[in-house]
Amino acid sequence: MPFFPNIQLELWEYQESTTEFNLYGEPELEYNHITTVDCDMQPLSVTDSLKEYGEILQDTYKTYLDITVPVTDTMICRVQGKPDTYKVIGTPSHNNHILHHIKLLLQKERKPTPLP
Repeated sequence: MPFFPNIQLELWEYQESTTEFNLYGEPELEYNHITTVDCDMQPLSVTDSLKEYGEILQDTYKTYLDITVPVTDTMICRVQGKPDTYKVIGTPSHNNHILHHIKLLLQKERKPTPLP
């Protein structure tokens, strides 16, 4: 459980449309709103980025969620009330030792995904 929740994060799950197709015959992308959760979102420091990935990741954030949040690696996230969207990097880390929580690395998308 995050001790210092500082934002509300909207979680959107990817789903292919079964009725609408684009010019190339591919299904249109759709995102369904799953839930809005309180979380602790912090910028990933240069030291942490170098330690974990061996390179500096720009616009990357560490996010701590409650262990019961249904989060997947294909979700798009958005801070409630803001236009910017974030993609999940890697797989959500479920930590079930002393403090039960999910650690999620989010990277800000250069071109925000259009969400309703």
